[in-house]
Amino acid sequence: MAQALATGADGSHFTYCRLCEAQCGLVAQVKEGRIVKVGPDRAHPVSEGHLCVKGPGMVSITYDPDRVLTPLKRTGAPGEFVPVGWDEALTDITARLKTIVDRDGGGAVGVYAGNPASFATLHYGYASAFGRALGPAKIFNALHVDTGAKNLAQELLFGSPVHWTFPDLEECDFLILLGANPMVSHMSIISEPRALHKLQAIHERGGVVVVDPRRTETARRFEHVAVRPDSDAWLLAAMLNHIFAQGLEARDVLDGRTVGWTQLRDALRPITPEIAACRCGVAADAIRDLAERFVRARTSACYGRVGTNRGRYSTLTNILIESLNVVAGRFGVAGGWVTGLSPIANPDAPPAFPAYGAQRSRIGNFPLILSYTPGGTLADEITTPGEGQMKALFVDSGNPVHSYPEGDKTAAALEQLELLVSIDFYMTETSRHADYILPAMTFYEREDLTDLWVTNATRPWVQYTPPVIEPQGEARLEYDIYDEILERMGRPSLFAALGTEERPRPGLMQAVDAMFRMGAYGDKFGRNPEGLSVARLREEFPHGARVAERVDAAASWSRVRTEDGRARLWHDVTDAELQRLLAEAAQDDSDALYLFGRRKLGSLNSWMHNVERLVRSDRPTLLMHPDDARDRRIADGARVRIATPVATLEVEAEISDDVVRGSVNYPHGWGHQGGWRRATGLPGANINLLASARPEDFEQVSGMAHLDGIKVTVAPLEGEGAAPSVMAAHAP
Repeated sequence: MAQALATGADGSHFTYCRLCEAQCGLVAQVKEGRIVKVGPDRAHPVSEGHLCVKGPGMVSITYDPDRVLTPLKRTGAPGEFVPVGWDEALTDITARLKTIVDRDGGGAVGVYAGNPASFATLHYGYASAFGRALGPAKIFNALHVDTGAKNLAQELLFGSPVHWTFPDLEECDFLILLGANPMVSHMSIISEPRALHKLQAIHERGGVVVVDPRRTETARRFEHVAVRPDSDAWLLAAMLNHIFAQGLEARDVLDGRTVGWTQLRDALRPITPEIAACRCGVAADAIRDLAERFVRARTSACYGRVGTNRGRYSTLTNILIESLNVVAGRFGVAGGWVTGLSPIANPDAPPAFPAYGAQRSRIGNFPLILSYTPGGTLADEITTPGEGQMKALFVDSGNPVHSYPEGDKTAAALEQLELLVSIDFYMTETSRHADYILPAMTFYEREDLTDLWVTNATRPWVQYTPPVIEPQGEARLEYDIYDEILERMGRPSLFAALGTEERPRPGLMQAVDAMFRMGAYGDKFGRNPEGLSVARLREEFPHGARVAERVDAAASWSRVRTEDGRARLWHDVTDAELQRLLAEAAQDDSDALYLFGRRKLGSLNSWMHNVERLVRSDRPTLLMHPDDARDRRIADGARVRIATPVATLEVEAEISDDVVRGSVNYPHGWGHQGGWRRATGLPGANINLLASARPEDFEQVSGMAHLDGIKVTVAPLEGEGAAPSVMAAHAP
């Protein structure tokens, strides 16, 4: 049996990637304390040798000359810093934080945890716990530009925002993907390293249909249904309408395990396939065919991702996705729509978060999802006077200036804070405004246990990894930074309840081990001899351990957290959002263009844009349909001006019939500033600057920012117009 090596020892270290939900097994070769090569772990029980470019790319970040490796203290304008010692930094941070909390209360403090944090053990959990330890701090993250609408839909239907629903890829015969591109994003929300192999098998058994305004990398490989941006709700509503009209619903499931299905059916009657076709651009017969293929398949599931979470009707779209799976009888069945078990949570525990609507934001009065304050209100939380005005902010591995709308507004607001602390690898667009930048560890320098995301594994497994190498420079674990600040303030530890008499302030892995051992797969501290612990994983399963052959699909119903255990197919939110959709007047906007985003594998995480080999072949361009370009006399490669009432940017156009007419498409995450020199030198613009950060422009039921389906104008720069003969060359 292969044994784990000591940290930094020469040889092969078995570890795993923490850059997306797939969490593929890696083998890191170390020589003289330095990683010299990273390859796939072919003995990993689930990834089985699968690997993409990003895991090895983290080595470049680990040894990047631009990486922050010592605490930095700001001395002047944004971006002007000098190195300081940890004691000096933490002494000043603690003193200033204590002054703010004593004077204004914990509500004057905010904590923002960025998306990379979600793939490290309990990172979101302890970042939030730090804020709660200070009082009613405001907690932000990427939720309101990512998963928030799905979380809310799950809570409304199933009573819990944290029991993620996902397709059982192992037995699925027909899969619909909306706003998802697994060829690039590896099946986000689902922990399945070999997702593309699973999709190919589904395609061969029955079909994989990609619903998207762009012929994505995934759509090219399978079937593509071209839809207008931000119109998924119309398509889904019409599919449900047709299923009900034809009597194809799973009546036994609806009568026995749901409530409100007749209200949903009746409310959808006005949205016929013909009506929806005018709104979404998919022919009525194609809508009927898609609905019938879905319900007549032996097994099927409908899955939505980021593209369904950032439009005007994000929550309704996700409610309809969940409803479609239930109405067709696919929830809680093998090959259908399922939920899984967390390795570290008590499976029988009630929801740990206040019910929807019980908490509301100070700005915009938005109902909080999972107790998170909408990230789009960050600037206003700082600049709006009154009780709860934010005076201090900790930004942990996040970049809200770049990730949320109107980042220039957020950047200006950050300058008004009395204390801004960033924990990061780089001086980014956000951290350049900080009072202190504190150096964090890359995943090769920290120990971790797969926790949150393997809950969503169709082939469940767990893995523990010790650090591969010692931390570079003076980098520290975020958990330890938070806990030392609390200790200096005389406050209890982050997970004090999990401490021991010998160690009352538990380290992160001590706390995680206690949770893991009491969880679904744990040894219950000896009461379950066959169960697992961190020590046993390290000693016996360095490649990870399969904890079940398959996800228990039928047990999904046991994780429905409504009072009677039935799925709620009708809710006041559903009613209001359907009324809003139906009240939307049909507009003659044949000349309009609607902007939506895209991703590429190498530059998927914009905080990896300083890795030259990941971005060297990437070129951010604005995709335009040939007819739209011809109408505006725009040539391929021309510089164009793209504008909204909020901002105007200059970008490069690329003519392509991969996008539907009436839409334009640009990748997120470009247009850098800061101390990461390669990223700053890259071409491109931050497309999020075009979106509105006004609270009234967010989805009101969720606080989700509107980033996809934004109405824009596009025009050539002076001297960049195209002759008709040039344009004709790009016509389809």
